[in-house]
Amino acid sequence: MLKTHMLPVVGAAALLATLVSAPPASAAGAGKPGGSGTAGMAGSSANKAGPGAVCKELTTGGGFEQPKVKGADWMLFDEDDVPGWRTDDPDGKIEIWRSGMDGVPARFGSQFAELNATGSGNSIYQDIKTKPNTKIYWSFWIRARDTSDAKDVDATQIHFGRTPRNDGSVNGVGSTFAYMNTATDVSWRRLSGWYQTGANQTSTRVTLTAVESASTDEGMGNLVDGLTIVDNKKCI
Repeated sequence: MLKTHMLPVVGAAALLATLVSAPPASAAGAGKPGGSGTAGMAGSSANKAGPGAVCKELTTGGGFEQPKVKGADWMLFDEDDVPGWRTDDPDGKIEIWRSGMDGVPARFGSQFAELNATGSGNSIYQDIKTKPNTKIYWSFWIRARDTSDAKDVDATQIHFGRTPRNDGSVNGVGSTFAYMNTATDVSWRRLSGWYQTGANQTSTRVTLTAVESASTDEGMGNLVDGLTIVDNKKCI
């Protein structure tokens, strides 16, 4: 495992990105990559950090294992039927794939999600309970959808922000940080790091966004799996 390098605070939030390789020049925020690490399975509450460590999952449905895709390789579900998640998709749909669809194995479990369901540049998001002025540690996996004979590349972003009040904003307001990186259609790629909440920030919105897709079809691109967020760095 590579050494982890501390990064400077960026505005009201801080993020330590531990990426496999450096981000593209268009990456949001001013963070730099640190070392690579091992990944925990999304949704698992197992004690991975040794005796005495408490590993509490803050997200719901980060592995996209519910609802089950039955009788097909993929299905579009109303956002109300997908535990934990909401979407800005124009039809209010979240697309979930069964492992093996288009030759893509799930990174964890038997299912994963495609961010672009019926539109392009779609986001899925959820609000999690957080403690003010506290670091939370995150990890998730991204992959491009194979849409051509060449190697396809999709860009996906994770965004953290205070839960919006009295508006329909996806990305949130106050104490925000966004980080974008790319993945090919050859293999899953892990992104991970930490985010620090602001004062009185008891609820945080985490958003996954399809920034760019290699496909010319608006409903294709940006596969995601295994989102896990914890408040103990030994659990990530």
